[in-house]
Amino acid sequence: MKTITVKLDDEFAAEVEQFQRDADYATKSEMVRDALRTLMVARRRAQLQANLQRYLQDQQALAEAADEVETRMAVTEEALERAEG
Repeated sequence: MKTITVKLDDEFAAEVEQFQRDADYATKSEMVRDALRTLMVARRRAQLQANLQRYLQDQQALAEAADEVETRMAVTEEALERAEG
């Protein structure tokens, strides 16, 4: 396991130690690992939500484009029928 050193100001370090005690973490390392996992999951969830939003927007744009193509094809077919008729 790799060790990573983090420097905290005294006030924040005291808050971290109090949180560790209040949350019943056996060690600060356990607490930090848990916090980082939570942060990383939240970030991944936000990325997935953004990707889903882009997908839904793209899907809507494609549906609108397909509708426009169908409308133009109908107009073109009508014009061809009139020209041939």
